[in-house]
Amino acid sequence: MARNFFVWFALAAILCSLTAISAKVSESKEFVLTLDHSNFTRFLTQHNFVVVKFYAPWCRHSQNLAPEYEKAASVLSNHHPPIILAKFDADDEANKYLAKQYRIRGYPTVKIFRNGGQLIQEYRDSRRADYIVEYLKEQISPASVEIKSAEDASGIIPQNKITIDFTVEAIEKFFGEALGL
Repeated sequence: MARNFFVWFALAAILCSLTAISAKVSESKEFVLTLDHSNFTRFLTQHNFVVVKFYAPWCRHSQNLAPEYEKAASVLSNHHPPIILAKFDADDEANKYLAKQYRIRGYPTVKIFRNGGQLIQEYRDSRRADYIVEYLKEQISPASVEIKSAEDASGIIPQNKITIDFTVEAIEKFFGEALGL
């Protein structure tokens, strides 16, 4: 009886330690990619949409943004298609020429690179993870959506938010006002 108890106790201890190890592995997984002078340009040219945080390790603002940026990257890694968040140590001596090329004057600076780095936009919104996620989802979504049916509209337009009047009078009024008639 004591032997069975010992076996069960040992199995329980092993199971607990394996659970703790797997929890530490999942907690330590980084979703923000690290770029430097050796891979920066090549990486940008291979992707259509990349968000890069230019930072300095000693900068308090960069340190404050880091956990929020990591949370956002974690959420956005599950987006379809995934939205890539990367970081670039702009204070590293080997990286300074690229930081100068992209006009990094303060830390942190977050830039959105589109079309292989051909279009660059600076992100100047909130530094909270939820705001970063929503902003980037909006940036990657289509500018407009064609609605062909009521079912399409119900998936896009929230209930009871928009009323569309397709009566002849409404159409005449709209075009009359638009055309100055």
